[in-house]
Amino acid sequence: LSFLWDLRIGGDIFNGTNMYLTTLGKSAKTADRLIPRVIYGVLQNGLENTATPTNNTIVVNPYFNNNYYSAANMPEEDYMEHDIKAFRLRDITLSYTLPSKALIRNASHMDKQGILDYATFKTISFFMTCNDLVLFTNYSGADPASNGGNASLRGVGAVGFDYGNIAAPLSFNLGVRVGF
Repeated sequence: LSFLWDLRIGGDIFNGTNMYLTTLGKSAKTADRLIPRVIYGVLQNGLENTATPTNNTIVVNPYFNNNYYSAANMPEEDYMEHDIKAFRLRDITLSYTLPSKALIRNASHMDKQGILDYATFKTISFFMTCNDLVLFTNYSGADPASNGGNASLRGVGAVGFDYGNIAAPLSFNLGVRVGF
């Protein structure tokens, strides 16, 4: 049995996927869009830079305001996630190697030099590997190992920029290793 754990502590990720889903009305942030609200701030009535500015009391209902969740009105800072931690089981492999005596054709027959007649295979082993089986993280997006660009985009990538990225897939591999 062998395995590899990957630990990430710290770093920031821009969750652009959540921002995009919010503009479409498909994010959990938009679930309360039918609830009227008052936006914290002051009115622009000439008193905003004085000691007694006029507080905003205008009620807004996001459902009836098409621009409320638009990208122009949402601060990007709201989609920055800080101090990301992730603990991931990158891969785990279980393997079994047949004992060498199981590979002997017939131990009772020896050739003229007294050497056992072995099978064609020197070793045979079987294995099963699982990749990205477990992930513990405080990141709200799909995968904290997001990378907005990769080598195919002729760049070094955009680590920490999650915009439409998909999570690492869960994969299983079965195999046989043979030594001649």
